[in-house]
Amino acid sequence: MTENILKLNIERNQLENGIKVVFEQNKHLNSVTVGVWIGVGSRDENKDNNGIAHMIEHMLFKGTDTMTAEELAVRTAILGGNLNAYTSKENTEFYCKTLPEHLKEAIDILGDMICHSKISQADLDKEKGVVCEEIDMYKDSPEDSVHELLQKKIWRHEPLGYLISGKKKNVKAFTSKQLREFMSQYYTADNMVVSVAGNFDKKETLNWIEDAFKDVPQKSKVDRMKRMVPHYHQAFFEKKKDIEQLHLNLGFVAPAFTDDKRHTAAILNCILGGDVNSRLFQGIREKYGLTYSVYSYGSSFSDTGLLHIYAAMNPQQKDKVYSLISETIEDLRKNGIKKEELENAKKQTIVEMTLSQDSTSSLMSGNAKLAMYDMPFIPFKERAKRLEKVTKSQVNDLIMECLDLETVSMGIIGPR
Repeated sequence: MTENILKLNIERNQLENGIKVVFEQNKHLNSVTVGVWIGVGSRDENKDNNGIAHMIEHMLFKGTDTMTAEELAVRTAILGGNLNAYTSKENTEFYCKTLPEHLKEAIDILGDMICHSKISQADLDKEKGVVCEEIDMYKDSPEDSVHELLQKKIWRHEPLGYLISGKKKNVKAFTSKQLREFMSQYYTADNMVVSVAGNFDKKETLNWIEDAFKDVPQKSKVDRMKRMVPHYHQAFFEKKKDIEQLHLNLGFVAPAFTDDKRHTAAILNCILGGDVNSRLFQGIREKYGLTYSVYSYGSSFSDTGLLHIYAAMNPQQKDKVYSLISETIEDLRKNGIKKEELENAKKQTIVEMTLSQDSTSSLMSGNAKLAMYDMPFIPFKERAKRLEKVTKSQVNDLIMECLDLETVSMGIIGPR
């Protein structure tokens, strides 16, 4: 089945087993990226198997029925060394950026990993140590930890708050049988998207994908865990760590990735702390020199989202920095944004969006995400128009809706 998206160089297909396939062809580019998205992440786990989706991601690089882990590493190095993967709260992605002449081999390798990985207990036992080291690495990074722990507190015991890497106790107890059973529930055609963007031939690429992924089962034999609708809980935590700087993270409720307000949220984030011309950067770093790093960013999911503000500073500056952040928010709530800010934010956001059109990785990932959530593909010019149409009143309304210091959540890591 093939569907051409009107006025777009994007084509949607479906394999015989039901896997969604998305193509965005651009013969003027020198590279091509292929990605496989599986709709499973830490949000689909429970407290006893938290970390299993991330563990599976690691294990799919440990060899298949046809090649060892070393052979896999050699083959991917020849492709350019850009075969990689990551796990998020809602999805797991495997991807490879390479030259057009190597695309078939990249697809074959990804298909082999998804369909025929060995996942032996011996390899799993060795990889547990690697994952535990990764957990420790993130714990040693206060910038990462203050974000993850704040979300854990905000979503409390709901799966959306689980740490993606899981707990060491869980990781050490995993068995290869557990991993294979979990894969049988989620690594199915009805929960998978293959996305290709860049310089490639659509007809032969579709044939290659059909052949490489034909062994993916159509549907799960086990009922999938229904994702709980998350509830925001105002949260506060302070964690003592013997480091020089104090790391602060604030969290506010924000629109979901699937919400039409996401365009307005992008403009608001740009004005608030998205770049060097933002209110937070100019008002805290440039004017007062109180912190080297201060910025805002969005963290959006299929049915909810958060807007974060992060700052790292000398502990003695904590009260002053928080006071300035609060003043910035209160000024936005009281007086709203300026027309010049709105226009500059629109231009900046559109420029960033335009530049991403030159990245096959960005195109592949953006298309895969839209297909995973069954969202429409919108022509680039139309997306730019939607950003252009964002009004002052829309941004000001979102400020009042989201940036509320009465319900803000806060996380702090650093010296007491």
